Amino acid sequence: MGRKFTSAPRQVEVFPPFKLVPEKMTLIPANMMQVMSEGGPQPQSIIHFSISNQTVAVVNRRGQVTGKVVGTAVVHGTIQTVNEDTGKVIVFSQDEVYIEVVQLRAVRILAAATRLITATEMPVYVMGVTSTQTPFSFSNANPGLTFHWSMSKRDVLDLVPRHSEVFLQLPVENNFAMVVHTKAAGRTSIKVTVRCMNSSSGQLEGNLLELSDEVQILVFEKLQLFFPECQPEQILMPMNSQLRLHTNREGAAFVSSRVLKCFPNSSVIEEDGEGLLKAGSIAGTAVLEVTSVEPFGVNQTTITGVQVAPVTYLRMSSQPKLYAAHGRTLPAFPVGMSLTFIVQFYNSIGEKFHTHNTQLHLALNRDDLLLIGPGNRNYTYVAQAVNTGVTLLGIWDRRHPGVADYIPVAVEHAIEPDTHLTFVGDVICFSTHLLSHNGEPGIWMISADNILQTDTGTGVGVARSPGIAVVFHDIPGVVKTYREVVVNASSRLTLSFDLKTHLTNTPNSTVFKLFITTGRNGANLKGSCTPSQALAITTILLPETLVLCHVQFSNTLLDIPASKIFNVHAGFSMEKDQCKGSSVLQKFLSSHQTILFTLFAMLASTAFIFLGKEPLRSTPWTFNLETAFLYFHLQ
Repeated sequence: MGRKFTSAPRQVEVFPPFKLVPEKMTLIPANMMQVMSEGGPQPQSIIHFSISNQTVAVVNRRGQVTGKVVGTAVVHGTIQTVNEDTGKVIVFSQDEVYIEVVQLRAVRILAAATRLITATEMPVYVMGVTSTQTPFSFSNANPGLTFHWSMSKRDVLDLVPRHSEVFLQLPVENNFAMVVHTKAAGRTSIKVTVRCMNSSSGQLEGNLLELSDEVQILVFEKLQLFFPECQPEQILMPMNSQLRLHTNREGAAFVSSRVLKCFPNSSVIEEDGEGLLKAGSIAGTAVLEVTSVEPFGVNQTTITGVQVAPVTYLRMSSQPKLYAAHGRTLPAFPVGMSLTFIVQFYNSIGEKFHTHNTQLHLALNRDDLLLIGPGNRNYTYVAQAVNTGVTLLGIWDRRHPGVADYIPVAVEHAIEPDTHLTFVGDVICFSTHLLSHNGEPGIWMISADNILQTDTGTGVGVARSPGIAVVFHDIPGVVKTYREVVVNASSRLTLSFDLKTHLTNTPNSTVFKLFITTGRNGANLKGSCTPSQALAITTILLPETLVLCHVQFSNTLLDIPASKIFNVHAGFSMEKDQCKGSSVLQKFLSSHQTILFTLFAMLASTAFIFLGKEPLRSTPWTFNLETAFLYFHLQ
């Protein structure tokens, strides 16, 4: 009695239910969309995905589902853990997603409004015949669909691709969404034609090769009093929203405001006397009077209208603006850049709201290409482009899912050339079309100068040792992009020279050049070099300094050293895209390697006779390359 026993402590975590999102997914064959998750233990364990019918669709370990043939399936996601007592793996939590793979029977242009005032914008995008067939369902297929837009009258409105505000020009397979910019009063029609890139993919019903839809847009002039430059300002607010008034006399004068009249009743708008407007749940108009009492005895009064209306559509726009060299277009956002998406709201005729109270939901078709989150201002999102590819971004009003917008976010490398299969000794002339707003280039930087020695002024580098280096191009305040370079040790040596060329000491004779390359691509110069980059190679980087080369005679009876006969040195050939040397040249290798090349002496005795004559300078002679040993190693 009186003894106390204590059990081992157990950690207890209370977490929200594990849930897979979305609950239902509709795809066409070859289209991919990722299953996301919410809730569950934190930090969340690895989710194990499986699918009930792999004939209809497949799922990978990331939860990315790809449709194959028409049918239905169920994706199961489970969080597993190890039981502390038994050591067995148990299912901790699970959920499932219903998958439907369909063919597109028809397409339709979703235009939130068909009657717009001049000088406004509205997004339009392609949908299927049902509300579940959103751009997530069909615009990320591989092979995919192409989207071709046209108008009946070009003077009424402009139809521009998404991200045109930052000067990106997307390819036709990403143009499922466009923006209407109204220009002049009139009526026009917008048409989209969706074409299948592979007729055997089974993406369109009835083995069709294309589908189309057309919608009419009426553009009319906005009501104005007097002249446009005298147009009084009107405040536009959605229902159940608030707006704090700000004037240019705050702090310098006493400012007050009051509502003079409301239609249809007083619940349209309320004002607390301190500049806070509160819109009610009824659409209508009001008249607002704002007065400033100046300290020097002058009063100023302005009257403006307030309109309360429902939100009809929203639009996402991108920042910052990207500028490219003259005649060049950017097909995608650069890898590594930070971009901002701004959401704006409009009424039924295209007028932009001054405030909003919408609860937005943001969704991606995959989460491995963009890191995205809320910005420091309401209705803004900041994204980091971390990998190449296309991400579909959708956003909609939680209370009104039909108020939505979808945009493609394409990310590609903006630094050229392709650095795949880079070897020690390679010279890379990096370039980019990106410029600042005033046409100036950015700044080049390198993460590991010992691996890839780089001239930061011109953007040219020499691979000096195996490893991984990252090349950055920074335009301050606009974009900072990068490209990773994996430098491999040289594993292959290729020797070439003109078999008809021979060495001679005749006056004004040309030197004998022997060309050597490493790696598998047959050239050691990557990219198109500018004159300034070529100058940096020959005056700053000096890639030939990596090389040690020397020559000796194959006949050991010769007492005279080969260095007395040959003047040997290494150089770099910009014309041949290779390292070159005069007379005899060595090759780049790993630091611990030495390779001996024996070129058999077919005419060794003849060479001995020629080389034994005195004086050598007074008698022209020729020498076959086959009579010498060539040693090559990396310094």
